[in-house]
Order: sequence, then C-alpha cells, then structure tokens
Amino acid sequence: MYILGIETTGPVGSAAFMDLDGSGTVVMKKTAEAMSHLRLLTEMIRGLMTENLIGPEDISAIACSAGPGSFTGIRIGVTTARTIAQVWDKPCISVSSLEVFAQRCGEENDVAAIFNARRGQVYGALFSAGSGVMLKPGPYMLGDVIEAAESAEAAKSPVRVRWYGDGTDAYASDLEGFDIAPREERYQTADMVCAEGAKALRAGRTVRYTELMPDYMRQSEAEQKLRDGTLKRLREEKMKRFR
Repeated sequence: MYILGIETTGPVGSAAFMDLDGSGTVVMKKTAEAMSHLRLLTEMIRGLMTENLIGPEDISAIACSAGPGSFTGIRIGVTTARTIAQVWDKPCISVSSLEVFAQRCGEENDVAAIFNARRGQVYGALFSAGSGVMLKPGPYMLGDVIEAAESAEAAKSPVRVRWYGDGTDAYASDLEGFDIAPREERYQTADMVCAEGAKALRAGRTVRYTELMPDYMRQSEAEQKLRDGTLKRLREEKMKRFR
C-alpha cells in the first residue's frame, strides 16, 4: 500500500508515493520551473501512478501540505487532495509545510524554516533533534526568528542552525553569515510530506476530505485590507475621480 503526498505551498511543487509495506521506497516528481506546479500537479500524480503501476486501490491515504506558504498554491493542493480523496474514498492527512523541516535536524545542526510573508515578515519555526520545537510554527518578523536562532546557537555551540525555505532567498542579505541549506535541499517537497503523513497514519490521525482545511496562518493581503477599511477608502477615492 502507498501514501500519496502533495506539496504545492512553495516555489517547487511535487507529488510523491511512499511504499508503506516495509521498504519505505519513495517515487517523486518535481516541477522544474517555479510555480509551474499550479498547472502540472494532476499530470505529475497521473504519471507516477502509470509509471509505477499504482492504482487507487493501492493507496491508503492522501497527505497534503496544507500551509503555510503561497495562498494560491495552498488552495490548489488542498482542493486537489480533497477531490482525489472524495473520488477514491480515501482518508486525508493534513501536514504542516513548516513542520516537515524537523526531519532535517541532525546531531550537528538544528533547523530554522522560514517562508517569505513579505514586508520583513515570515512564516517560521525552529527545530532541534534534542529539544524538539524551539520556536513554534507561526507568523513572525524575520528579526524574531534570527534572534531565536542566535540564542540557540549560543546555548548549544558548536551546534549550528541551518536555514531552509524560500525566505532564505527573499532575505538573503539579512542572513549573510548564517548556514543556508543548499538550493537542492532548501524547499519543502512531497517526499517530506509522505514521511510526516506515514507517521500520522500509523497514529490514526486522519480526517475526511471535508475536514481537510488550508492553513494560511494569516489573512491574505486583500482580506487584511478589507478588514482594516483600506479597500473601502481606495474605492471611495477612485469614485471621486469620476464625479
């Protein structure tokens, strides 16, 4: 039996199947172009199933990276997972796109994961192999995550914090001198989603497709403007120009 993993929250989209029957073998497809997964996700899943002779009857659950990250990417991933789960009558597993990076912790490095939330803000978290979650996943100012990482390094020297996520690209100048993961390992991928999903499946942490929800972690910019009245003011100013 297999678990299907879907990851569309970052710049690199991917789909993967993990063999749950002992071997733990993973087959995966990733997009070559940034954000092209928004149109290629279904094609990647179909290709993996054809190439590896996997049918709906071979799948135990659908694990989906539910956020945070790209708002559009989250919506597409969650909608795709819910649709497949409904059609094939499979349980779903919600996976945090930040928490998957805890898998990258080692004896010599802790992990900071940051996604660009713009305006000096990030969705971030800090993990340690020994201490677990040192900074819980959430929206932060970049400086808050840097401060937490520096404190961790000072307390656990010579263990360093390695940085992951697309926030390392957006705020590269602010992170000079830090240990940045190589580009080929920097972003969340579907094999990581499968690994988290397999643990959740063994623990019985599944939901029906109707209960799989996106985790935006904050309102979109448009929703924030609507809430604070910015859109109303802009609309009124626009109407004045036509009077």
